[in-house]
Amino acid sequence: MSKFTVATDAQDSLGFVGGLITQVRLGWRLWRDSRVSGWVKLIPLAGLLYFLSPIDLIPDLMLPGLGEVDDVVILLLSLKMFLDFSPPAVVREHVEQLLGRSARQPSADEPPASAIDVPYRVLDENPK
Repeated sequence: MSKFTVATDAQDSLGFVGGLITQVRLGWRLWRDSRVSGWVKLIPLAGLLYFLSPIDLIPDLMLPGLGEVDDVVILLLSLKMFLDFSPPAVVREHVEQLLGRSARQPSADEPPASAIDVPYRVLDENPK
């Protein structure tokens, strides 16, 4: 699972609300991306269905205030799980686009990020 923190100057000035807006925008972009698996897209859908459902873990009338908070917590938790279970490379690409950075494309002679480029030599097992 990956953890991405999206921070911009505007978000820093808005604090929690700015971060939440950015996370929702990221979630929307990932929802529309075909590279994100269908089962992963069920996570925010389940959170939204719970939010809209009349059935609650903590009834709204039983504990005023706390009953509404559980709905929001489930909704935010489903968004976080959706972001965590989405492919990290796809999330990183969308984060860079949201921040206004262009996704850096590696050059043809540059090894992929997962490769380790080190010198080596082959030892012959049967010396002549």
